[in-house]
Amino acid sequence: MIFIPGIVISIVTFPGVAVHELAHQICCRICRIPVYEVKYFQVSNPCGYVVHESTSNPWKNLLTGLGPFFVNTILGMIITFPAYYSLWGAGKYMYGYNSSNTGMFIINLVLYWLGLSILMHAFPSTGDAKTLVQTVMKNKDVNIFAKIVTAPFIGLIYLGAVGSAFWLDLIYGIAMSALLPHLFERLMFL
Repeated sequence: MIFIPGIVISIVTFPGVAVHELAHQICCRICRIPVYEVKYFQVSNPCGYVVHESTSNPWKNLLTGLGPFFVNTILGMIITFPAYYSLWGAGKYMYGYNSSNTGMFIINLVLYWLGLSILMHAFPSTGDAKTLVQTVMKNKDVNIFAKIVTAPFIGLIYLGAVGSAFWLDLIYGIAMSALLPHLFERLMFL
């Protein structure tokens, strides 16, 4: 297994860090939670963060914590779709690359890197899980139903953090980048 420090991975995939934090910020805005400070990317730990007002509403906490999963996944899939389709899908047969269209090949590689970077940062961080533990699980005012719904998500966040040591975030990114083009090909070429 290859070990690369997390900070190096974050530098190489910095667009994903920025979108992850933007997703938190968007969810705060949707939930009308005041945001005090946002750092989309920095070369230190954490690589990005959103400081916002705390809320006792468990559903707002859950949406804010899980927002990057949905935003990064959807945006990453949309960005990688044309690049994946052109590089590895049916597009490679329809638009075969040769020396005359090297520019398109490079554009598709950059698009794929951008989308894959965003997909790799879809998993909420352990900091997000800790916030959910504090604001939902340990909050006496939160009803049992909200705690039952939130608990599995917290577990999945921690499993994702452990899995990232085994490149789960990269595997997830590659799998999600391939999903949309393969579904499209199945629908188009039945």
